[in-house]
Amino acid sequence: MKPAALTIFLLLALMMSTKPSVVHGQVVLDAEGEPLEWGRDYYILPASWGIEGGGVSLGSYNNSRCPLYVVQDRSILKDGLAASFSSITKDRFVRASTDLIITTTGPVATCKLSMVWKLVHETGRRWLVSTNGNAESINSLFQIVPYKSIYYTIRFCPTPTDIPTLCKGLGLYVAEDKTRYLALSDDHRPYLFKFRKAVDPYAAQPLKTVVSV
Repeated sequence: MKPAALTIFLLLALMMSTKPSVVHGQVVLDAEGEPLEWGRDYYILPASWGIEGGGVSLGSYNNSRCPLYVVQDRSILKDGLAASFSSITKDRFVRASTDLIITTTGPVATCKLSMVWKLVHETGRRWLVSTNGNAESINSLFQIVPYKSIYYTIRFCPTPTDIPTLCKGLGLYVAEDKTRYLALSDDHRPYLFKFRKAVDPYAAQPLKTVVSV
């Protein structure tokens, strides 16, 4: 094989061998640059602090009795409620663009319902993120997608899916009372998140919650 042809062949082989690890399946990193671990508690925070508010928490919608809907805390000083990630994978770390379950783990009055996230269709053709999901349901499958550096988007795009039009990232829907709900976004500009390990203030150690799927 000629040197030029050999060089092209090696470059193509390298591109083919590295593409899956970069585009699909690369390890998701937290705000400190460490891999996200299955079952460990993290705060889901906006990529940058400011007028966008704090971390995610739970709130009511249309005067619902239980705070089941995933919202963004209005205060930039609050981390919100911790959440953990789970999957049927046997890998130690959370990987990008793979289906996973998100579960709110922080203490909150929940009417004793499931804290697994799910996508629900509300009035006005609006899809909101709620808890009380089922880990075995397609409505509870989300993905973390890398954007830049340690920033990520969260999208609903289960594979396989019979609802391809719902393969969208999560954004914020601001209600009349200024509550900021996590919802499917039609905006091409993704809402960016970062993840930070939740720490038990009494034990001074990262919280770990094992979620069975």
